Amino acid sequence: MKISKEMLKKIIKEELEQVDFGKQRTSRGQASADLKQRSKDMQSQRGVDDKERGIINQIETLLTQLADKTDIKGGAVNSKLKKLYNVLKQELGDQQDEE
Repeated sequence: MKISKEMLKKIIKEELEQVDFGKQRTSRGQASADLKQRSKDMQSQRGVDDKERGIINQIETLLTQLADKTDIKGGAVNSKLKKLYNVLKQELGDQQDEE
Protein backbone atom coordinates (compact mmCIF):
# COMPACT_ATOMS: atom_id res chain seq x y z
CA MET A 1 0.00 0.00 0.00
CA LYS A 2 1.39 3.37 -1.04
CA ILE A 3 0.76 6.41 1.16
CA SER A 4 0.55 9.88 -0.33
CA LYS A 5 2.58 12.75 1.10
CA GLU A 6 -0.58 14.43 2.34
CA MET A 7 -1.75 11.27 4.12
CA LEU A 8 1.70 10.85 5.70
CA LYS A 9 1.66 14.47 6.90
CA LYS A 10 -1.79 13.95 8.41
CA ILE A 11 -0.70 10.77 10.22
CA ILE A 12 2.42 12.46 11.60
CA LYS A 13 0.41 15.49 12.73
CA GLU A 14 -2.14 13.28 14.53
CA GLU A 15 0.62 11.33 16.25
CA LEU A 16 2.39 14.52 17.38
CA GLU A 17 -0.87 15.91 18.75
CA GLN A 18 -1.40 12.75 20.79
CA VAL A 19 2.12 13.08 22.20
CA ASP A 20 1.20 16.51 23.59
CA PHE A 21 -1.67 15.15 25.65
CA GLY A 22 -0.77 14.35 29.24
CA LYS A 23 2.74 15.81 29.13
CA GLN A 24 1.87 19.07 30.87
CA ARG A 25 2.49 19.29 34.61
CA THR A 26 0.75 21.78 36.88
CA SER A 27 1.66 22.35 40.52
CA ARG A 28 -1.01 23.04 43.14
CA GLY A 29 0.11 26.66 43.32
CA GLN A 30 -0.10 27.06 39.55
CA ALA A 31 -3.51 25.37 39.48
CA SER A 32 -4.71 27.82 42.12
CA ALA A 33 -3.35 30.80 40.17
CA ASP A 34 -4.93 29.48 36.96
CA LEU A 35 -8.28 29.10 38.72
CA LYS A 36 -8.14 32.71 39.92
CA GLN A 37 -7.29 33.90 36.41
CA ARG A 38 -10.10 31.85 34.84
CA SER A 39 -12.49 33.39 37.37
CA LYS A 40 -11.43 36.87 36.24
CA ASP A 41 -11.61 35.89 32.57
CA MET A 42 -15.12 34.51 33.03
CA GLN A 43 -16.44 38.00 33.68
CA SER A 44 -15.47 39.12 30.17
CA GLN A 45 -16.52 36.00 28.25
CA ARG A 46 -19.14 36.77 25.63
CA GLY A 47 -19.48 33.50 23.70
CA VAL A 48 -20.13 31.18 26.64
CA ASP A 49 -23.62 31.10 28.13
CA ASP A 50 -24.71 29.87 31.57
CA LYS A 51 -25.67 26.40 30.33
CA GLU A 52 -22.27 25.94 28.65
CA ARG A 53 -20.52 27.08 31.82
CA GLY A 54 -22.56 24.48 33.71
CA ILE A 55 -21.44 21.72 31.31
CA ILE A 56 -17.81 22.77 31.64
CA ASN A 57 -18.13 22.84 35.42
CA GLN A 58 -19.71 19.36 35.54
CA ILE A 59 -16.95 17.84 33.43
CA GLU A 60 -14.20 19.53 35.44
CA THR A 61 -15.76 18.44 38.74
CA LEU A 62 -16.07 14.81 37.61
CA LEU A 63 -12.52 14.74 36.25
CA THR A 64 -11.19 16.12 39.52
CA GLN A 65 -13.16 13.54 41.54
CA LEU A 66 -11.95 10.73 39.27
CA ALA A 67 -8.32 11.88 39.51
CA ASP A 68 -8.65 11.93 43.30
CA LYS A 69 -10.05 8.39 43.29
CA THR A 70 -7.91 6.71 40.63
CA ASP A 71 -5.01 7.28 38.24
CA ILE A 72 -6.25 9.04 35.09
CA LYS A 73 -2.76 9.07 33.54
CA GLY A 74 -3.21 5.60 32.09
CA GLY A 75 -5.63 2.87 31.21
CA ALA A 76 -9.05 3.09 29.59
CA VAL A 77 -9.90 6.47 31.11
CA ASN A 78 -6.75 8.06 29.72
CA SER A 79 -7.44 6.55 26.31
CA LYS A 80 -10.91 8.10 26.27
CA LEU A 81 -9.56 11.43 27.50
CA LYS A 82 -7.01 11.42 24.64
CA LYS A 83 -9.83 10.85 22.16
CA LEU A 84 -11.84 13.71 23.66
CA TYR A 85 -8.75 15.93 23.63
CA ASN A 86 -8.16 15.20 19.95
CA VAL A 87 -11.82 15.82 19.05
CA LEU A 88 -11.71 19.18 20.84
CA LYS A 89 -8.42 20.15 19.17
CA GLN A 90 -9.86 19.17 15.79
CA GLU A 91 -13.05 21.18 16.38
CA LEU A 92 -11.03 24.22 17.41
CA GLY A 93 -8.78 23.79 14.39
CA ASP A 94 -11.79 23.60 12.06
CA GLN A 95 -13.31 26.73 13.62
CA GLN A 96 -10.02 28.63 13.32
CA ASP A 97 -9.81 27.66 9.65
CA GLU A 98 -13.29 29.13 9.08
CA GLU A 99 -12.43 32.46 10.75
